[in-house]
Amino acid sequence: MTMLDTPTVQNSTTPQIVAAYAEQARKVYGEGDTQVVALDSVDVSFAAGEFTAIMGPSGSGKSTLMHSLAGLDRLTSGRVVIGDTDLSVLSEKDLTLLRRTKIGFVFQAFNLIPTLTASENITLPLDLGKTKADQGWIDEVVTAVGLGDRLGHKPNELSGGQQQRVAVARALASRPEVVFADEPTGNLDSQTGAAILSFMKRAVQQYNQTIVMVTHDPVAASYADRVLFLADGQIKSELREPNTDSILAALRSSSQR
Repeated sequence: MTMLDTPTVQNSTTPQIVAAYAEQARKVYGEGDTQVVALDSVDVSFAAGEFTAIMGPSGSGKSTLMHSLAGLDRLTSGRVVIGDTDLSVLSEKDLTLLRRTKIGFVFQAFNLIPTLTASENITLPLDLGKTKADQGWIDEVVTAVGLGDRLGHKPNELSGGQQQRVAVARALASRPEVVFADEPTGNLDSQTGAAILSFMKRAVQQYNQTIVMVTHDPVAASYADRVLFLADGQIKSELREPNTDSILAALRSSSQR
């Protein structure tokens, strides 16, 4: 893997370590008349210990940006860096290893293995990477998401909210550089979704976890430290210390441009 000097980003108080960033990220699908520019020379960074939400209309490039940042999709040009590793120069084997060790994932559909218990699903990325689990950390995460009495249950024996708690615990199990969450509360009722988002926010505040979440829901985005608004493959604006009202106002403003 190619190692780079870890950059910092300045805020109003002290410099922050950057957990991930993209430089001139461009993603093009198709050719000629069918060509679609999903990402158009995007520059963006994500500070360690910060919760960022990415919003935008359908086709804005938000999912493409997240998939490219997470190493699930390769850019047409530009680069993505996670920690001190440049993803653009990695082989598929090294990219797979990086996803297991430095990146956590939370998806709308949970993506749990039905034949494994909750405990086995949580430690699956570590097991696949043949990495010894830090049992103290695993126990702390399990306690924090309230799964202590459900570890022996398989996914079909758990509610949707419990399954997503397993998915969040799995994402945190390896203490990744970044957790990427794709509509993590999309299949949950509002009360369960709020509980999941509250824990994700707590993981940022208490454990210095870095989380990047794609969502269409202003309420979900209000749990973040900042919100990025995408349109036409570009970042159009950014909102810090958001609340639901300020996010709705920003969305209305961007739709009128």
